[in-house]
Amino acid sequence: MERLFTLFVFLVISGLALAYFAIYTKTPEYAMRQMVEAYRAGDNATFRRHVDLNSITLKAYDDLTSDLFKYDTNLSERERSLFENFYVLIRRRMCNGAVKVLNHYIDQREWILPGEILKGRQLGIDYDLLLDRSLIRHTSLIDLESVEHTGDEASATFSIVEEYSQVPFVLKVTLKDLANESYNIGGKEIEFFGRKIKFPGFTFNMSGSDWKIVSVDNYRGYLDAVTPLLRKNLAEYIDATEDIVERYNETFSAAQDTFISLQRSSYGIMTHAQRAETSAYITDTIIPALENRQAELDAVPIPQGAQFLAQLRQESTRVTIQAWQSYIKGIVENSAADLDMAASLHKQELALDQRIEEIVHNSAVTRNVPELP
Repeated sequence: MERLFTLFVFLVISGLALAYFAIYTKTPEYAMRQMVEAYRAGDNATFRRHVDLNSITLKAYDDLTSDLFKYDTNLSERERSLFENFYVLIRRRMCNGAVKVLNHYIDQREWILPGEILKGRQLGIDYDLLLDRSLIRHTSLIDLESVEHTGDEASATFSIVEEYSQVPFVLKVTLKDLANESYNIGGKEIEFFGRKIKFPGFTFNMSGSDWKIVSVDNYRGYLDAVTPLLRKNLAEYIDATEDIVERYNETFSAAQDTFISLQRSSYGIMTHAQRAETSAYITDTIIPALENRQAELDAVPIPQGAQFLAQLRQESTRVTIQAWQSYIKGIVENSAADLDMAASLHKQELALDQRIEEIVHNSAVTRNVPELP
């Protein structure tokens, strides 16, 4: 009797183990839990096994750009139509760039920008701003909520949160079983006393689990839930800093006139005295004004939705001061290398200022693209 009981227990355990490895490990539920654990543990190979980045980004791009020009107050209807068509034409290239950015983040946990033709403004697009509007860089995964499946398709929901606004959201995704041989146990609908009861069953494949997320179904809904709040935060910050920006714009305009007058020379070459006077003016007037403006901007509370703009302003100030410092060294020491560095930094400053203007005016594209190296 004892032997029979031991045999029975062994068979039960073996059956459960067989069911686990032959059925549950082939289900989309198992695949999604593997994916979440792999993401948290940095198991990149397992994570990629269950996420089709190429398919996801194509649909997400359409959702993101569907109203990209809606708030651009600088576009006429004809221009709006032209730019919308342009974004359709560059869809594949833009999505390839997004996959490159995502793959780098998966491997290094660091956000970069794609290079090649998407670098800088070669397409007239600020890719960094586009990524910020996508919310991908400040969205956190909380946990897997549920999985439903029938046949070779399934859907899953994940709880996420947008970090700036702290808006929670339930993201729904579609999965497909890309293995060749799949089986379904259950998955039927029966009628009982006039009421229909659905049994989803279990879907699995004997060749191995190959469930992958192929699309985010309500990404547009996520953008609609978060973006208006971030835009409100941004508008509040722009209003709160408008007086500071306008006041210092007048200061810098006057400083520019003085700077130009200091460099005038009958021979086209500054004298030693002019170089010394110009250097002193930059050191004592222009750079302190830049530092004071940034200090005043930093003193203004920054709403979460305005973080990106505030960071751009800080970066613009830093690069501008570096450009002036290189220029001073260039004219005082007669250094061509430092003058070249000043010119390069000035181009970076112009690009940053252009991005700032586009954010302030809700512009999605640029009309005057700077020729950056």
